[in-house]
Amino acid sequence: MSYTIDNDLQAGLDLLNEGKKVDTALKLINRSARKGTTKGKSYFEVGRIIREGIPGLEADPEESKKFYDIAAAHFNHEPRDSMDNREYGDYYYYGLGSEEADKNRALEYYDAAAADGDELAKQRADEIRGQIEKGDSSSAPTLTPETDAKEEVVEAVNEDETVVAAPVVENENKPAEISDKVIQDEIDSDQILIKAIRVLDSVSATDQERLDAVELARIAAEEGSIRANVLLGWLYEGDNNLVEADLEKAKEFYEIAIEHGSCSAEFRLGMLYTDKDVPFCDVEKGHQLIIDAAHDGYTFALCYLGDCFRTKVDDVRNLEVAYRYYALAGERGLGLGYHYMAEIDASRQQLDLAAQHEKLATDNGYDPALGYQDPLFYSLHV
Repeated sequence: MSYTIDNDLQAGLDLLNEGKKVDTALKLINRSARKGTTKGKSYFEVGRIIREGIPGLEADPEESKKFYDIAAAHFNHEPRDSMDNREYGDYYYYGLGSEEADKNRALEYYDAAAADGDELAKQRADEIRGQIEKGDSSSAPTLTPETDAKEEVVEAVNEDETVVAAPVVENENKPAEISDKVIQDEIDSDQILIKAIRVLDSVSATDQERLDAVELARIAAEEGSIRANVLLGWLYEGDNNLVEADLEKAKEFYEIAIEHGSCSAEFRLGMLYTDKDVPFCDVEKGHQLIIDAAHDGYTFALCYLGDCFRTKVDDVRNLEVAYRYYALAGERGLGLGYHYMAEIDASRQQLDLAAQHEKLATDNGYDPALGYQDPLFYSLHV
C-alpha cells in the first residue's frame, strides 16, 4: 500500500494519538488543510475531530459535515491514492457529509483502495457485499468510536524521504462529480472569518485563541474571502499585538482584495501609499486608490476627501466641496460625516442645522464626547 500524507498532517495526527500538545496538533492539521499537499486527507481529519470531539472541543456532527464535504470535493478533483479512496469510501458508507449514504458508491472507492493494498478498505468492501447479499443495501451503518478505532495507524513520513504517490485509480464507472453547492461551501469562507472575528473581538479570549483566530482568517483568505484579506492586510499594518508589522504583506493582502472588487482595501492601501515612511510610498498612486474607493461609495474615503478640501481654506469654494463629501458619507450611514457637517454649520452660525446634523451623527453611531465612530453603524463595504 502506498499513499502520500502531508508532513504537518502526519505530525498533528501523531501528537493527537499520543495525547500530547493538542493545541499544537490542531494548528499543524489546520496548516496542512490550508497549505498542505494532501488537502483531502487534511479536511477529512478536521471533519473527524469536529464530529467526534477531543478534550476541550465538544463533538458537533452537524458542523463536521461541511469539512467532510470539502474533503470530498478535493478527493473528487485530485488524483487519489489508497488512503484517499478509503476515506472517500467512508464519506459515502457512513454518510459523513451532506450527501446521502450510498453503500454502492462507497464500494467503488473501497475496491479501488483495496486493489492498492489497503486492508481496512477491503474489510469494509466485504462488509458491504455481505449486506447486499442479505438484501440490506439502503441504510448506512453507524460510525462509532469502536468502528473508527479500527483505523490503521499510518507510518510517519520523514520530511527528507520522498514518498511516491499511488497511481491514479481509474474506475470503469466514473462517479458523478460533487455538486456545485458542495464546492461552493469551500469557496464561501466568510463563515470561517466570522468565527475568527468573534474570537478577536472577545474580551475573554486568550492570546493563543486570538492567534488561532488569525490562522482561521488566513484559511478564510486562502479559500477566497475578500474580507479576510482586508483583515489580514490591516493586521499586518502592525497596529496590534498579534502579528509583527510587515507592510509588504499588508500590501499583498490588500491587492488580492482589490482584485476582487474591495473598495475598503482600495482605501487602506491608498492610505499606505500616502505615508512617506512606507518603503513603497507613492502619493499619486495612493490618492488615486482613495478616489476610486470614494467613487465606489466607501464612507471613510468620502470623509478623507472631505478633509482634503476642508484644509484648503484659501478658497471658500473648497469648504462647500468638503461639505458635500461629508454629506455623502453621512447619507451612507457614517455618523462622523454628519459630525463634520455640524462643525461647518456651527462655523457658519447655522446653529439649528448644526444641532440637527449632530443628532444624525449620534443616531449613526458617532460619540462626539469620545470622538469615536461605532463601526456597526456605517454601511458595510467589502
